[in-house]
Amino acid sequence: MKKKAKYQTWIRIHKLLIFLIISLLFLLGTLLPISLYWRVLSGILALPFFYITFILTYSIYQFAAFGGNYQAKIHELIVAKVNLDGKGKILDIGTGSGSLIIKLANTFPKTCLTGIDYWGGNWEYSKAQCQQNAEIEEVSSRIEFKKASAAVLPFKDAEFDLLVSCLTFHEVKDNSNKTEVLKEAMRVLKPSGELVFLDLFADEKVFGDQNKLFNDLREHGVSEWKSYKLADEMNLPKLLLNKKILGNAMIIIGRK
Repeated sequence: MKKKAKYQTWIRIHKLLIFLIISLLFLLGTLLPISLYWRVLSGILALPFFYITFILTYSIYQFAAFGGNYQAKIHELIVAKVNLDGKGKILDIGTGSGSLIIKLANTFPKTCLTGIDYWGGNWEYSKAQCQQNAEIEEVSSRIEFKKASAAVLPFKDAEFDLLVSCLTFHEVKDNSNKTEVLKEAMRVLKPSGELVFLDLFADEKVFGDQNKLFNDLREHGVSEWKSYKLADEMNLPKLLLNKKILGNAMIIIGRK
């Protein structure tokens, strides 16, 4: 029986467990033989942690293949937005466990693809997992996976015909200036090359004013671009539209 590829969701299980443990500890405080004031306070403090635990659990279910499968659906939407002649070099920035890049490899069988990710640390993805998934999907001969940061891409100028990225730029820790991170992406895109990025671009705390962001993209070489709210492109469960999940998600499609 053929093995099945395993793709992690974007939600980190250990993060969920941390909030669950904290909420249970506060709940335990309501049962201790202490004053009523401290028991009530423990119960009140438990509520936001239980709420976050619920949101994270619900999100895992909706993103996973055994639930709503929205992670795969979002990746399929990104692939559908790609306007490629079927050939060329593709870079996936923040490849995770390989779901998006493998979909691209299957959709465009004459392309060569590279996936980069920082992996390690507190993420539950790995390079080995990506390679195994690519082998299971029988596209490993056309995909190269490299450990790297989106802030400093290990590629020469104008190397790729297409750049894709899904919910990665806002997670880049080694450069808080997201415009600079996007500029680095533009550096490795060929003239007339295309980009399809999905991220929390509507979150001004991360990406700043949208008009300025688009002006910066234009200054960094994006001659044509369109933007879409993810919620306008596909039907999403209401809870996934929480601002901390996908409520600020936008797709930017551009050409250098």
